[in-house]
Amino acid sequence: MIRNRSLGKKTQMAMLALVLGLLLAATAIFGFGMIGVSRTMSASNRNLNDTIGEKSSAYMTEASKQRILELSGEKAAIADDLFREFKQDVLTAASVAEHIYNNPGLYPSRSVPLPDAGRDGQLTIQVLYSSHTNPWDPAIVNELNLIGNVQDVLMGINGNNSKMASIYVATESGFMVQADFIPAKKYDESGNLMPLEAKERPWYVGAAESGEPYFTPVTKDAHTPRLGIMCGVPVYRGDALVSVAGAGMYLDDMEDLVKSADLGGSGNACILNRSGQVLFSTYADGILAAVTDAQDLRQCEDRDLAGMAAKAVDGEEGISELIIDGESCYAAYSPMKTVGWSMVVILSKEAVELPTKQLIENMDAITEQSVKDADSYMRNTFFLMIGLILLSVAIAVWVSGTLSLQIVKPIQKLTDEVGNMHGDNLDFSWDMDTGDETQVLAESFSSLTTRMKEYIAENEQITAEKERISTELSLANRIQASMLPSIFPPFPERREMDIYAIMDPAREVGGDFYDFFLIDKDHLCMVIADVSGKGVPAALFMMISKTIIQSYAKLGVSPAQILTMANKTISANNEEDMFVTVWVGILDLRTGKMKASNAGHEYPVIKNKDGEFELLKDKHGFVVGGMEDMVYKQYDLDMEPGSKLFLYTDGVPEAMGGEKGDEMYGLDRLLKTLNEHKDETAEEIIKGVRGSIEGFVMDAEQFDDITMLCIEYKGQDS
Repeated sequence: MIRNRSLGKKTQMAMLALVLGLLLAATAIFGFGMIGVSRTMSASNRNLNDTIGEKSSAYMTEASKQRILELSGEKAAIADDLFREFKQDVLTAASVAEHIYNNPGLYPSRSVPLPDAGRDGQLTIQVLYSSHTNPWDPAIVNELNLIGNVQDVLMGINGNNSKMASIYVATESGFMVQADFIPAKKYDESGNLMPLEAKERPWYVGAAESGEPYFTPVTKDAHTPRLGIMCGVPVYRGDALVSVAGAGMYLDDMEDLVKSADLGGSGNACILNRSGQVLFSTYADGILAAVTDAQDLRQCEDRDLAGMAAKAVDGEEGISELIIDGESCYAAYSPMKTVGWSMVVILSKEAVELPTKQLIENMDAITEQSVKDADSYMRNTFFLMIGLILLSVAIAVWVSGTLSLQIVKPIQKLTDEVGNMHGDNLDFSWDMDTGDETQVLAESFSSLTTRMKEYIAENEQITAEKERISTELSLANRIQASMLPSIFPPFPERREMDIYAIMDPAREVGGDFYDFFLIDKDHLCMVIADVSGKGVPAALFMMISKTIIQSYAKLGVSPAQILTMANKTISANNEEDMFVTVWVGILDLRTGKMKASNAGHEYPVIKNKDGEFELLKDKHGFVVGGMEDMVYKQYDLDMEPGSKLFLYTDGVPEAMGGEKGDEMYGLDRLLKTLNEHKDETAEEIIKGVRGSIEGFVMDAEQFDDITMLCIEYKGQDS
């Protein structure tokens, strides 16, 4: 009996030892597997963090460098456009003066007054003399009466450019015709008119010696604390220099442009002149601060800074790595070709690398928390195994087998998946459903990798979607809006006519424009035009064209002569090969007689007193700006009281709409709409056409600028 019991005990103990051994072995295998998984996860996370940090740092550094390079280019382009417009104004004045000198028979004798101190603060025209010039010399008087014909152009240019201080034409004979706002400053404290030695001024000397447009260095205005720059253009009679046209421009916009280089509070900007000196800067102190008699940066001890300054002064575009005031930075530079300056935008390396550091810190925190969660899950599983050993010895073998299938295999798969993650591979695949802590661990790790990829994708998207800072459109929009007549009725005291016009640009700024103004009390000039292209380039070309056409129109010449002279001026400096279609008409308000000329523009539509609107197929000349030597012709129109004239650009008949959106509005629909409103006022006619176009186009995007002008001639008796 005892022997049987002993054998039973031995058998029981042997079985128990076997079961316990198997369970302990299974537990040990499971524990070692968990330790391996933990170590693999830690190593994989370290590799993953290093890979993401390296790639993110490189990507963000290149993106930031590209961003500041684009920003410097945008700022330089905006500034260059301002200087180019300023230069074009001076070229226009010089062109008109040269035409007057070389064609004296075409111009009447016009006197120019002395400065009127009582009109200080108003835009006035005046003549100033050198101390070596005799104002009563017949030759001086005759030349002044001839060049006096340029005064309307000078007044028009200065009146249309808020940044211009003054504009003038100074002659070799010793007098200067000037348009500015400070006539009182031309007299001394005793009330005596002060002489002006224009031929000694830098803008005159530079233009006369170089024979081409010349910009002076930046100087402080003689009468205000504002900074300015002057430009001179030589004027020739044949091959002989007879005068220099010049103008002064305030540089307030340059300071605003530098301060607007927003880089999240960590960036700076400055402007270098052609001598390597800092003119404007966001730095309050240091080597890049804007100070009087600033150092030529090309001669500074810092070779990297000197090299960057040399490239910028030479008109190059690029980006350099510098040490500025003890801080590592990236500096991007872009040229302003018109004046030979350069825009420089600076961003610290620390600001470039900050997003990468934050990304790595966030990833480390997520990884650390995930590892802690995994360790917690593994400890709980181990204690569960011990509990199962003590509670279920009888079923230990089955439990060990079950654990082997349910735990070890998923863990091994988890280990394999984690081991496969390295380098650029961040994909984690899990297709098992264990329903235990291993599943939670796998889901946690899957969530971690998903969040990492989403974080990287979101960071790339945010970087890519950052809007480029551009004051270009807002500045162009304000300038364009101020140049078109927008107050109706424009001449409330004149009852001979009813006029109304609109311009709806397809983009923020447009290339269409209209204009109307009284040349004298009896003659009204009307202009409608369409510049090739769209957007900012078309808008800038539109403003130049409008100013030139208006300036020539105020000389009192015919529509054909206006277009001929405007075409010559625009074609001479048309480097971008842009052109503009123009219709010009001059209406005699006493008789209703109109002279008109068409440079490739749409046919006008006319309605006689008791008739209907009909298309007037007038003869077209070539577009303005297309060929320099074009000579335009004109034709006559008789407008009776009650007659109406409707002018438009191609955006009206070419508006796309209809049921399928592929049909043009067309001239037939335009004539039908006009005749439906033929007995209404000019404003009601235009609003009726616009409403018809909107109903036709519906929700379709506007394809082109839409510009319309309508006038009703009522006669002098009204």
